[in-house]
Amino acid sequence: MSKRSWTLPTIIWFICLGILLASRGFCQEEPKSPITVQDAVICQEVVDRTPVGTGDVFTKDVEKLFCFTRVVGAIPPSQVTHNWYYKGALQASVVLPVGSGNWRTWSSKTMRSDQVGEWMVEILSDQGVPLESIIFFVQ
Repeated sequence: MSKRSWTLPTIIWFICLGILLASRGFCQEEPKSPITVQDAVICQEVVDRTPVGTGDVFTKDVEKLFCFTRVVGAIPPSQVTHNWYYKGALQASVVLPVGSGNWRTWSSKTMRSDQVGEWMVEILSDQGVPLESIIFFVQ
């Protein structure tokens, strides 16, 4: 058996190669889903995956409102989040799964008659990036 002797340039070359390979693995960003909101509305109900009674002003006697969202470009498994705000204060946060590249989903919020004023639903990607905001009023 012959004994292999390593020279300094060979050792440096292997160290550099190791650093290069390691940095490629650690520095690459994970691919981000190019998810976008195609449609987003506030409505009074959802029938057969279709929003019904859409609007941006609702009466204070409405019992429940829905945020209907259609997203495109998602790479499943993915999700979106609906954050419901009343006068700037978070009231509910609903995580919704997204199962395909063209997906309809919705969340709902039971409304109290004393919660009149400005509402907003913020739609976030699975990375927490804001995709859309819907402002509506209850009066």
